[in-house]
Order: sequence, then C-alpha cells, then structure tokens
Amino acid sequence: MSSTPHIEGQCAVRRSPFHQSLGRSSGSIDAMRERLPAYGLRTVRHTLLNATIAAAVAVAAPDVFATEGKQAQSTTESPDSGTSASSAESTVLEPVTVTARKTTERLQDVPESITVLQAKTLKESPFDPGVAIAGHSPNVQWVSRATGSQWFSIRGVSSLGTPANYADGTIAFNVDGVPNSMMSASNMLLDVDHIEVLRGPQGTLWGTNALGGAINVVTKQPDGTRDVHVTTEVGEHGYRMGEAVLGGNIVPGQLDGRMAIRYGHENGDIRSLYTDKLGKRDIGAFRGGLRFTGLDDTLITVTGNYLHDQANSPLYILRSASQFPTSGILTEPDLKTTQAGATVTVEHFFKNFQLTSISSYQHNKLESELDLVDKLVYDAIGFPASSNVGRSTDQENIFSQEIRLNSIEGAPVRWVVGASAMRTNGIRWCSSTQCAPPPYSGSVAMKSNLDTTNLGLFGDVSIPFANRWEFSIGGRVSHDNIEMKQDNSLGLASLTGSNSTSQTYPTGRVALSFKWTNDIQSYVSVARGHASRVYPLFSYPVDGIVGNPYPAALGWTYEAGVKADLLDHRLQIDASVYHNDIKNGVMSYLDPSLGAFRTTYQDYKTSGFELQARALVAEGLSFSGGVGYIHSELGANGAAVNTVTGNPVPNTPNWTATAGLQYETSAKAIHLPGTLSADLQYQYTGKRTADIDKSYYLDAYSLVNARIGWKNKDLEVYLFGRNLFDKRYETFGNLFNGMQLVSVGRGRTLGAGLTKNF
Repeated sequence: MSSTPHIEGQCAVRRSPFHQSLGRSSGSIDAMRERLPAYGLRTVRHTLLNATIAAAVAVAAPDVFATEGKQAQSTTESPDSGTSASSAESTVLEPVTVTARKTTERLQDVPESITVLQAKTLKESPFDPGVAIAGHSPNVQWVSRATGSQWFSIRGVSSLGTPANYADGTIAFNVDGVPNSMMSASNMLLDVDHIEVLRGPQGTLWGTNALGGAINVVTKQPDGTRDVHVTTEVGEHGYRMGEAVLGGNIVPGQLDGRMAIRYGHENGDIRSLYTDKLGKRDIGAFRGGLRFTGLDDTLITVTGNYLHDQANSPLYILRSASQFPTSGILTEPDLKTTQAGATVTVEHFFKNFQLTSISSYQHNKLESELDLVDKLVYDAIGFPASSNVGRSTDQENIFSQEIRLNSIEGAPVRWVVGASAMRTNGIRWCSSTQCAPPPYSGSVAMKSNLDTTNLGLFGDVSIPFANRWEFSIGGRVSHDNIEMKQDNSLGLASLTGSNSTSQTYPTGRVALSFKWTNDIQSYVSVARGHASRVYPLFSYPVDGIVGNPYPAALGWTYEAGVKADLLDHRLQIDASVYHNDIKNGVMSYLDPSLGAFRTTYQDYKTSGFELQARALVAEGLSFSGGVGYIHSELGANGAAVNTVTGNPVPNTPNWTATAGLQYETSAKAIHLPGTLSADLQYQYTGKRTADIDKSYYLDAYSLVNARIGWKNKDLEVYLFGRNLFDKRYETFGNLFNGMQLVSVGRGRTLGAGLTKNF
C-alpha cells in the first residue's frame, strides 16, 4: 500500500526514545535610548553570524555529527513531512499527542477543544505566523493593527479595541512552556514541531492572562535525531527566504545539538503616494540548543533564540482611497523589532513521576518612527496635512521560572503540581503629539516604567472511575504585584508620578468525561478565568497623579463536547459548544459628552460552537477542516454613558471556516521517480464590527493557498501560491472624524521553493 500523506493535526509528535520512557533621564528620546543597557545583544548577533558559518560547513560536510544507524534512517524523510514509518503500511490516522495539561496525552483523551497544527502550516505565512495559526483554527482571530500591535482572540474573548499595554492580553502565548508577552507574539516561530491552540480559560496550568485560551508552540528539540537540510524560496514582490537546519548527535551518549537560521525579505505591496511602497520586511532569525544526556535519568536542555525584523508598515490606510490599498503618509515608517532569549530546561525521571524545571530570560525591543498624518485622510476631512512623526521605544526584560512534578506518561491517574514566578520590567519612551498633553505635545519625551511580578501555585489531576468515567479538577492561586512609574525628559512635576497595585486570585477548571467506547468520548467542563489589572501604557500623569488601574477581567466558561475516532481510525471528529461570561474587559469608547475617546471596562458574553474533522478520503487523499460560530454581545460598562449594550464584540466574526485537501501519488505517471504532492487550503472569515460602537463592519474574506511539489529521496522542488486570488483583506479598523481607517493584510505571492536534505 502506498505511503499515507501528512494529515494536518494528525501526525504523532516525534520524541526521543529516552523522553518516551519518561531613574529619570533628560533631553531628547535619542539621549534616553543611548542609556539603554546593551543586554548582550551584540554577543547574540555574533552568535547568529557564527551559527550561519556553522550551517554552511555542515552542508558541505554533512558527516560532522556522529550518527547512530537508526538516526540515519530518518534522512530520507522531509523534516516537516509528518509521515511516520508505519504510514507506508497502513491508511489510518495516527494519534496526536499534546501537552495541554503539562503531561503527554492523546489529543482524543483531553476534555477540551483543541486544534493541533503541524509545522508545514506556518509555511503559508512564513513572516507572519499568526495569520496561519488563526486561519487553520476555527473561532480564532489574529488582529493585526501594526507592527508591535498584534494579538490573538479566541471565541471572541479579546482586548476590546487596542490593548492598553503589552500585558493587556486575554490569550496566553507560550513557546516550549515559557510564557511570552504580546510584544513577542509576532515571533517568527523558527524550527517549530507543532502548535497547540487551546480554547477556554487556561490559567490553571498556563498562568496569568489566559482568560480566553492559550497558544502553545512546541519547537523541535536537540534530541539527537540527524536532520541536515536547507530550504530556499523565491517569489514575486521581491520575496526570498533561506533557511538551514543542522541537528544530530555530537558526543554519543553525552551531547546532542540542533540549530536553525532563517533570512528573509519581501518588498512592500502597498501603494504609497509620497514614499516607497509600504509593507517591506527584512528578517534574520536564529534558534539553537544543546541537550546533555550523560546523567542518569536526567536531561538538561539549553536553548537560545534571536530575531531582528525591520519593516515599514503604515499605521492605517483610508478605506475609501482609490486603488486600495493606497497610503498618503508623508514620511516612510521605520519599525525595528529585536527579540532574544535563553531557556534552561531540566527534566529528571523518577520511577513514578517526573520533575521539570524551566528557567527563562527574554529581551524584547520595538523601535518605531511613524508618521501620524496621512494626507489622503486629512484631505478628506478638510484638515491641512504636514508630516508629524512620532517616535517610541518599547522594551521589556522577562525572567520566568517554573518547577513542577507530574505523573509519567500512561499512568492511570494523571496529575501535576507546581509553582511559577515571572518578573517583567517594561520601559516605554515616547516622543509624539499623543504622548503628552498641550502645551508639551511633541516637545517632551515621556518615560513609563511598568514592572510586574506574578507568582503562582498550581495543581491538576484526572481520576478515572466506574470503568468509563473520568473526573478532572485543577486550580491555581496567583498573586500579581504591578507598579507604574512615569516621568519626562524636562523633569516636569505635573507629568511625573507613580502608582501600584497588588491582587491575589484563584482560577480553576472542573471537567467530567465519559467514554462510550475506547474511541468515542463526551465531556462537560466549567472553568474560571482571570486576567491582570491594567495600567494604560500609552497614558500620562495628570497633575502628578498616575490613575488607578482598570479592574482585572474575569469570567466563567461553560463547555461541552464530543471526540470521536471512527471508520477504523480513518475519520476523527471533534465538536464543542461553549458560553463565555466576561466581566471588566478593557475597552475604548467615544464619550458623546466630551467628543473624545476614553478608556473604561466592559462586560460581554459570547456563545457558539466548533466542529473539526480529519479524514483519509482515499488512498493518498486526505481532508482536514473545521467551522466555528460565535454570537457575541456587549453588556454593561463603567462609562458614564453606555450606548453600546447589545452590540457585537469588535473583531469577532460570526463565522470562520477552514478546509484543506492533501494528495500524494507516485510520479511514475509523468515518467519520474519519487512522488508528486498537492495541497489546497481554503480559509474564511466573516464580517465583524470594527469597534464597540458598531461604526462599520470589516468585510468578510476568503483566502486560498496552494502548493504542488515533486520529491525524490533527499530533494524536493515545489511551486506555491499564497493568497492565490490576491484578496486585500482588512485586519483592523477604527473611525477618525467620520473616516473609516483600516489595516490591510499581505497580497498574493507566487513562487517556487527547494528543499535539500544531506
């Protein structure tokens, strides 16, 4: 029987055999920047250069790593093929394993709505992985306003408008178990194994600000598996991408290693009347690690990552502009993102349980120069237009530590207990007309220090009983301490102040599941979610007083679902229904009495369902897809005047859908060795309101991605079309003096690629 092609969400996660067994500044903003600590970024850049040289050497001499015989067998497989050896002998869906509850389990056994995406999914949008994650996950949105202002929404639970700071999120974003902030959610996600999209509150196990769900990214680990390959792609609009991966055993029985590098570029594809085309990207990224295996029953993994991303995306575009998208911005934007981090993971395997420690440091920095004036917009409303460039630098340093004990894989009772701590030091420098009140607008540089400490104790257990029943219960006690300090370059007392807050709160989840058969399970669950209190990072003191934070968002989520593995493991169906009741979501609104925008907090509710399916239709032909529905409704708020009750939640479509067909067959039909493959993906996002006032709706859109390829042994050549029909879809919207302003997604890219394994 011929080899079964990869099925999205159905490839078993590959693991090693061992793991299976187991003060004030003055002057201009530029002067302030000069006082920034180096944080070792120069060293990281040198590391990236050295890594590039090492990759080139590895390609020229692929035997640089000692390789055991069983590892060498994997060289004929594409690194992202997701097809196991058994696939060639049977046409069944392989079970997926996930770590949603911090232990390895079959996806079908976890009583919650989850989407698992394999690494190849990210290739549809290599420079913006959030687009691919949301596009393949029903009821998930990637809201993209501008570089550094991007966030996820799950089931309509999200920031209402623009987030007030980089911790004002409702969706946790984790990479290899390390919590990330919203600033790093735009990470390139290099060398990924798979991604788990968890719906519903996840604060019990994944910490603060997981009110609506969590996105868990699992990268490929230095597990000793030999993997040496290079990939290059070229396409229209100047698109080019090069990637190299080098992995294997370094010292037999002692040390394994893996590293990946990527460089990328694409020209802008947004017409601009007064500057070069906008939307250009230049990217360099590195991820690497070492794993020490010489200690009995212990693994020590050290990993590091680095990203430099430079773009010239505009802040907004006039929706009614002719030849949309066209920008009338007068000065070309300049946005630079730098991310660097290191993680040390220690795993010790006892007879009946496992000890895990994860220690991490992250440094994120965003430097932006943005013209706040678009001549097309100002001409439309009758305002004189002159360039008004705002400059800001956002920087954060995050230290996190988690230590936990959990049951071993396959234990009759699944359990985990642990503790976590995270410290975030955030700094913002801002020199813009919007950063300070008149008469200081544009003449003073404001500085904000937002420091947050979060501590947590957590536990979760699943107990089987009465043959087919399972009861799960978990909880976390968290403590937040948040301090905001603000001052300015001129030392003005009226624009200097501080405030602080602290809060201790519980989150938790209870689930009851019943297995009708070994392959069919139904469940019900109730979960309590909680976010942190919010200080607006983009505000300033009034008469020397920093305002109190907005209350923490919290909510209850009720869910019921069914998971079924049918037709002799050729069809898997996941279905779930849910209801979210959220209190105190932070929002922006138009106050009619003042004729200006204000910030307050807002209650809202969302209800709906997800239906996901994966199937082997015929030999060589597979299907994957899903549909999601959300009904959302705003309720009471903290404003003096409430005119939005009953309106939909912004950026929340009623309907989302995704469908994909994958086909693989022998190339003998065209007189070639090897195999031919084809992949066609369709994604739909319905219309959604741009703001809480329901001023207008962002258009519904459909995206189509296609890929055809030929593979023979260690060589693959392919053609691709991303956003095949060149849909210029809207990713964010707001109203300014009656003008509808939007952000826009990337247009079509046609190109070709090649992957060579060594």
